[in-house]
Amino acid sequence: MNVSKNIGIKEIAVLANVSIGTVDRVLHGRTGVSKSTKAKVLKIIEETGFKRNLMASRLKLASSKTLQIAVLLPEIKNEMYYWHHSNAGIKKAVQELNEQGIMANYFYFNRLDPKNFKKSYNMIFEHEIDALITVPFFEKETDELILKAEELKLPLVFLDSMLNNKNKTNNISQNSFKAGMVAGRLLHGLVGDCGQYFVFNILNKRGIQINNQQREMGFRAYFEQNLKEFDFEIHSINMPLENKEELEKDIQELLNSDKTKGVFVTNARSFLVSDMLKECCISNVNIIGFDLNLPNLERLKSNDIKFLINQNPEFQGYSAIKGLFKYLTEQDASELNLDIPVEIIIKENADFSEMN
Repeated sequence: MNVSKNIGIKEIAVLANVSIGTVDRVLHGRTGVSKSTKAKVLKIIEETGFKRNLMASRLKLASSKTLQIAVLLPEIKNEMYYWHHSNAGIKKAVQELNEQGIMANYFYFNRLDPKNFKKSYNMIFEHEIDALITVPFFEKETDELILKAEELKLPLVFLDSMLNNKNKTNNISQNSFKAGMVAGRLLHGLVGDCGQYFVFNILNKRGIQINNQQREMGFRAYFEQNLKEFDFEIHSINMPLENKEELEKDIQELLNSDKTKGVFVTNARSFLVSDMLKECCISNVNIIGFDLNLPNLERLKSNDIKFLINQNPEFQGYSAIKGLFKYLTEQDASELNLDIPVEIIIKENADFSEMN
């Protein structure tokens, strides 16, 4: 086939002996085209190496329709909060794509309350939206959300956590199980075979969040796979945000020994555990936790926390918007699933990580 270098939709239509409108419907996956005609157009597109002018297509989209992306995140209390960084990444991507027809609408929920999460996403469904970005904190409500999105044919992207379910979901997150195994190896290197190990979880109204459970499973798996010959113990301490005084008594009894101790905090509140242990005068403690919020970084630099695992929440938010835009404008879902590397931060590289 003799093909012009600048072949466009018009030339494709002539070669296929169909209208320009028919070619446009095939390119955008719309109905109203017979199977045989669609096959013929697609064959000519493949043979000619035709590629749409995506920039022109996107600018046309911006002039005719704005893509509305709903963003549902936990409440953001201040700039030190983990979800502030996810929000910042989302806003950065939206700003870059603004002229190409995209807008984000922001909604928030109480991170400890599953009913509030469900109420918030049901409220979102009352609006006309093209896609939804959120986090899968509560298993039952998240399963219901997935089914609802499938029913509405609404693209859905989860940040922060990988789900344990049979539904095919889009996830931009760190592998929590793997991160837990990394934490196990790091703490074992500091504490050794004969130390004491503790896992601290924060509780919500349903118990422990999905990703925190997965991290603890990965942590325990490291020791089960690598220290089979040793009689080691890993104690779980589940922390409600209330009743701190009662918890401190339990911690004192459990950690009050001369042994070197390894403490794995499965969430972004390592600084709270560090401060609590100090108040209880518990020494010989090595702490590893998650995320580069300011209180965590301060304790990392003062050596009260030994390691932090960075999930890069800003990049997660940024990638979610970029991936959804590619999907909504090109029907290309290749960037809707990303595995965020397990980045280890120590006090010597903390300043560099803050800059990036």
